[in-house]
Amino acid sequence: MRKIRDYIGIIIFIIMLVVLLGLLAGLISMYKPAKKKQIMVGAVFIDDIDDDGWNEGHYNAILASCEEYNYKLHIVTNVKETLADTEKAVDQLVENGCNVIFLTSGGFGKEVYPVFEKYEDVQFYTIAADSEPSNAISYFLRIYQMRYLSGILAGMKTKSNVLGFVAASNTPQANRGINAFLLGARSVNPDVVVKVRFLGTWTDAEAEEKAARRLILEDGADVITYHASIHTAVDAAEELGVYSIGYNNHNTSYSDNYLASILCNWDVLYGEILSDFTKGNISDDKYYWRGIVYDAVGLSEPSDAVTEEMKELVRERRKQLNQADDVFRGDLISNKGKVMCRQGERITDDALLHRMNWFLEGVEIYD
Repeated sequence: MRKIRDYIGIIIFIIMLVVLLGLLAGLISMYKPAKKKQIMVGAVFIDDIDDDGWNEGHYNAILASCEEYNYKLHIVTNVKETLADTEKAVDQLVENGCNVIFLTSGGFGKEVYPVFEKYEDVQFYTIAADSEPSNAISYFLRIYQMRYLSGILAGMKTKSNVLGFVAASNTPQANRGINAFLLGARSVNPDVVVKVRFLGTWTDAEAEEKAARRLILEDGADVITYHASIHTAVDAAEELGVYSIGYNNHNTSYSDNYLASILCNWDVLYGEILSDFTKGNISDDKYYWRGIVYDAVGLSEPSDAVTEEMKELVRERRKQLNQADDVFRGDLISNKGKVMCRQGERITDDALLHRMNWFLEGVEIYD
């Protein structure tokens, strides 16, 4: 009888164990972790991505960062910086499954807030300094630091003491560069002035070339630089035999009059942003603004027209900037005679980003 009871006990134990294992398997299946949401990246551009300038630089950097993380990239090109056009482009990207969207031009700011609010589950990153909605963050490079260094080259090469600057629009983004260019030039040549002609648009090859020619032929500039999407201002400088400084890319086909070019290492910034997003580290600061300390901006190798003395001075100033020094500090007076900064002070990042609607003494604006 004892053996029978022992067998029955063993059978009951086995049955209970099977039942418990079945219940446990059921519970595990019920509480199976949700599948991780797939990250898909979208990007909006104001022009074609093969412009050999601003748009191509951003596209290549975004694509490289997406490939690093194995994220699929969808793009929309030739989008005007208006609410209607931006909404249409974003609608298309969201329909394609994008939950991270880059808006790669400075006009995608307050005007398009309704788009950010329409898609609360999408994380937007915009070049515009304005990003108040909770799902929008600004990003940009401290290009003005390289404007300062390139201004040193311009200030040492000019004979007329007139530097020409072709700028797309009167915005803090462009104005920082103009003022920094003057500061760099005046650090080596206090007699320099910077004459500026605005285009009113980011991309207009004909208008850019015309503005550059007027700066040279009418205004007396013998060094030309620009802040626009493409680089036809340099073409005009080459044709008229004056010095130039490039922006966004480095074209090796120009003569030695092409002194150097400002390089924007956007891949550094896009890589950081996607790394943070992947880890769930969404910035609370509302903007990424990276410069020389992050190796996000630089100057190309200067041409043979730049002497060793000039190169050494630029290297020295670069070291100072790399040690957390900055361009906009000390006594700064506007071209309207207003004190903008005093000795021992520095203009804050917030003021640089949003409120540089003024120009330094020595900057002359032409219509």
